[in-house]
Amino acid sequence: MSAMARDRIAGSVLFAVALVWIVLVFMTIEPSQGTNAGPRAFPLFFGIALAGLSLLILLQSLRPYADAAEPEIPAPTRNESWSVAATIGFIVVYGALLEPLGFIVSTVLIVAALMIAVLRIRAPVPIAALSIGLSLGCYLVFGKLLGTYLPPGTWITVYF
Repeated sequence: MSAMARDRIAGSVLFAVALVWIVLVFMTIEPSQGTNAGPRAFPLFFGIALAGLSLLILLQSLRPYADAAEPEIPAPTRNESWSVAATIGFIVVYGALLEPLGFIVSTVLIVAALMIAVLRIRAPVPIAALSIGLSLGCYLVFGKLLGTYLPPGTWITVYF
């Protein structure tokens, strides 16, 4: 696949995602009452920024590249494709585990599973340190410091 075709596909997909994002923002978030920047402002800004940047990619892909003899981008290897598919699968499983197991337990399990299955790390100390440290660190920063709601879990509740 040439770089021009890759840029056209990426720009088109990102522009479609931006349009869906903007429509969903207007459909789901109520406008502010008497203030300039209400709850709709930042999500709408991000959607408009994504749309603008994706249009920039599309416009740049329409002009000819300076180096016409650009080498073709090799197709992803089987290992690379499996890693991407496995990561997406783990993200879906993580979303499904958040409600029953809660944030802390789900994060520890998914990070450990990703390290073992995708990154092929087998040493127990780095796996435990990273999964527990990342889980507790995110809980302390987002849950305690920023006051963000993190799911407690319906089967297991581990919060302190």
